[in-house]
Amino acid sequence: MICWITPNLGTGNYFKVHGTTGIYILDVRDLVDKAGNPLEAVKGKIEEGCARLAAGEKVVVCCDYGMSRSNAVASGILARLKGISFFDAVRQVMNASGEKSIKIEVLNVVLKAVEPDAIALNTDPDKKRILITGAHGFIGRDLPAMFEALGHTVFSPAREKIDLLKDTVELDLMVKEAGIDTLLHLASPRVYTVNEAVGITLLMLKNILDVCSQNSIRLVYTSGWEVYSGYAGSEIIANENNAMNPKGTYGQTKMLCEVLIENHARTGNMPAPLILRGSPVYGPGSDRPRFIFNFLDKALANRPIITHQYKNAFPALDLMHISDFRAAIVKAAESGQAGSFNIGTGKVTTTREVAEMIVNKTGSSSLIRHIEIEDVVGNIAMDSSLAHDKLGWSAGVSIEEGLDEIIQSAKERIVHG
Repeated sequence: MICWITPNLGTGNYFKVHGTTGIYILDVRDLVDKAGNPLEAVKGKIEEGCARLAAGEKVVVCCDYGMSRSNAVASGILARLKGISFFDAVRQVMNASGEKSIKIEVLNVVLKAVEPDAIALNTDPDKKRILITGAHGFIGRDLPAMFEALGHTVFSPAREKIDLLKDTVELDLMVKEAGIDTLLHLASPRVYTVNEAVGITLLMLKNILDVCSQNSIRLVYTSGWEVYSGYAGSEIIANENNAMNPKGTYGQTKMLCEVLIENHARTGNMPAPLILRGSPVYGPGSDRPRFIFNFLDKALANRPIITHQYKNAFPALDLMHISDFRAAIVKAAESGQAGSFNIGTGKVTTTREVAEMIVNKTGSSSLIRHIEIEDVVGNIAMDSSLAHDKLGWSAGVSIEEGLDEIIQSAKERIVHG
């Protein structure tokens, strides 16, 4: 019923605590559980709690559910009471209560009431302080070193340290303590093509956007070519003027993410975001796109390779080497640009052509044939002219060079077991 933070300071649900003897109830229900609380009203609650504690009373801070407003105000009281940093006070309250559903909008005004100069500021505009989510994945794993080589400071918390589905407050505290000015969001569910991933992806992004809005942080987000995947044709050259037209769960999820970002950009306090719509990425260190590695395994074993033919065309992809995509991300984060940018080679390669290249490069005797698929396919080449003009980026690795690298890597794995 009462969660005691210290022997004399606790939080609770007003309706469950009301009537308990031997305590002073600090009622914070007149504050709103969102942005907009007057600074003086919050200061008044903190001062009232501190005064009662100084008088030797036991104080229980109460809101409707004992979850957000009560824990936020209790953090302010605890910081004043113990003379500790507000960040330490919040963590102590969360540890004692087990409650992570504290609205960061409420915490921010409490912070201003207690420790207005606590937020770290980046005083060097040429040196960014970047937080990367998903930095331990295939795309992100080399980015911290690339940014650091350019003189920027990078923070890349692991999933075990900050759960983007639950730890919004911890993410907010990290951003404030580190003086983050740019957030690069790469994280996604491990399995991202099932319907369940839609909700997970949007919830992670919503938490990221709330933190960006509350701290005026610039967001760089990696979307994908799949937002155009509903266009059916032998080859579609997509630029940023093409309306999003996704087909399938993953493409629909990316579209919804872009809509959510645009909404926050219009209604929130975050700087204008930058969205990168990347074409399919491949390279050593990943098993995607899976058909490349499927073909390679069969070619090395001299087994038949099966490709597909859809009703409207052979499937073809604008395959981009991972080094090119990482370079585009660095250019995007360093730039002052905003808006959406298509990133790719501008050329599509059919899966059959990939199979033929792999067979030739490996000297395989594999036969290549195809089966008919009763569906249509969108073969999307990404027009990166805008990225070239505004970001100074162009793809540099050809599919032939990229396949050579993958084949060499696979052969080395076989040799070394």
